[in-house]
Formats: sequence, structure tokens, C-alpha cells
Amino acid sequence: MAARVRPAGDGDVDRVAGLLHDRMNARIPAETWRLLLDYPWRPPEAERGWLVEDDGEIVGFMGTIYSDRQTSAGLRRFCDLSSWYLMAAYRGTGIGDELLRAGMAKPDVTYQTMTARRATGRKIRALGFSILDDSRSLFRPAGGEGERPDDGDLRLIRDPAEIRERLTAQERRMLDDHHGFDIHHAFLETEAGQGTWLVWQRKLKGEAVAYHDVLHASNYDFLSASAARIAGLVCVGEKAVLAIDTRMMNAGDDPGEVEIIPLPRWYRPRDVGPRDVGHLYSEVLLLDQKLP
Repeated sequence: MAARVRPAGDGDVDRVAGLLHDRMNARIPAETWRLLLDYPWRPPEAERGWLVEDDGEIVGFMGTIYSDRQTSAGLRRFCDLSSWYLMAAYRGTGIGDELLRAGMAKPDVTYQTMTARRATGRKIRALGFSILDDSRSLFRPAGGEGERPDDGDLRLIRDPAEIRERLTAQERRMLDDHHGFDIHHAFLETEAGQGTWLVWQRKLKGEAVAYHDVLHASNYDFLSASAARIAGLVCVGEKAVLAIDTRMMNAGDDPGEVEIIPLPRWYRPRDVGPRDVGHLYSEVLLLDQKLP
């Protein structure tokens, strides 16, 4: 075998999508797999992932989903790692590790992966990754079905125009980047003008519990302090929980019910804090997956 690792380019999109559909997960259409290489917010100069090629045939791939985002340290580049796959005949040859290293070789990028299997976690730990989160807080709505809890002066705004007028220019760009994806937006605010833009994903997990997984909040301090009340507004009338990763919560606030995440989130930061690493610009949305 003369397999080699190289960056994926424009001409590889359809072939890689076909490989992932045929070999990795046929339940995901090839059209959806294409989004890993051709996503709306891709920086134009970024590669479209990394692949293993042998005599012109693509036999392996790892997605690298880049985004440029404002953080507490300024504008920074992130990369969400996705879909590390290698055909069986090439496993154990070392080319898989070479593929993994190639996909995370840029020193000025913060790498993250939210769906790494345990074996992958062991490998990326050796490459400098740390656990970003391995637990989350669950908040259940108070009262019965159709019964609104006492949320004081907290108001839930779902109208897209009202939400948009409360966002900064950068947040509006984030909103536009994710237009059309199966996620939910709201703005929660008090009469005093305090509040947060909240983005979440609703997926059934376990025994048909509707997990409202927080993907992003513009004000995590407000989210943490108001989590129980927010759950009452967001989750009313369902067998549901508002799920907030531990890094998004503040010590001293009500932690709700703490649950261990089945597969930890991992990251290798450049110079950003844990809260700067979110779920919006990731394979979870592109492939319409559940957060573990």
C-alpha cells in the first residue's frame, strides 16, 4: 500500500461524501455528509478536511470544521474535528494516526470535538487535548402540563425580528450562519434589561426525554443564575429538561440535577477559556446529531 495523507479540496467533496455514506453511516444521506466539507461559514482558505488516498482511491477521512469567532481573547479560529474514518484494510498501519495528527497540526487554532469515542479520546489526550466537560446540569420545568411557573419578570421572546434587534452585529452574523438548521432561538430578559440570547437543540434521549441542550448563550452569568426559571419558560408542557454543560454554570448558583455526560467533550485551546468553546459551529448541527 502506498497510502498518503493530504488535504481535501473542492474536487473531493462528492467522493468523500460517498465514502462516508457507504462506509461510515448509510443512515446519513450523502447530501448531508457533504456539509462537513462545504458548510456555510467555512473560511475560504481553509482545507475541506484531510483524507487518505491510495492509488487515486479515497480510503479515509477526517473532517475539520473551521470557524472564526469572537472570544474573551478577541477573534480566534476554532476547528471542530469530525468523522475520523479509515477503511479496515488500512487500520493498524499507522496511517490513521498520521491522519489524526494532520487534522490538528495548526498551532494557532483551538481544536474541539464533542462526539469522540473513548478510544479516540485516549489518542487525542496524548496529542495535548483535555476534557472540556464531562457533566451537565439538568433543570426540569415546574408545574404540570400547560401550567406556567412563577418566573417573576422574566420574559421569553421568540419573535425573530425582536430577537435580532437585541443582538450585536457579531451575534447577528452567528444567527445568519445557522439559518435553516434544526435549532431554537429565544431572547430572555427582565424588566431591568438584563438577559441573554439563548440557542438550544431539542432532541429525545433516554426514555423519550426531550433534552433542550444549550448550544450558546450570550450571557452565561445570567443563564447560570436564571437556569431554573428559563427551564420553566423553554420546556413547559413536556417531559423535558434544560441541559447546560457545567462550564456554562457558575459555582454558587443552583446546579440543578448534575448528570455525567456519556462521552466527554474534548478541546485543545490556543488561548481561550472553556466558555469560548461552544456547540454552534460543529458537526452536531451539520449532521443533525444529538449531543452525547
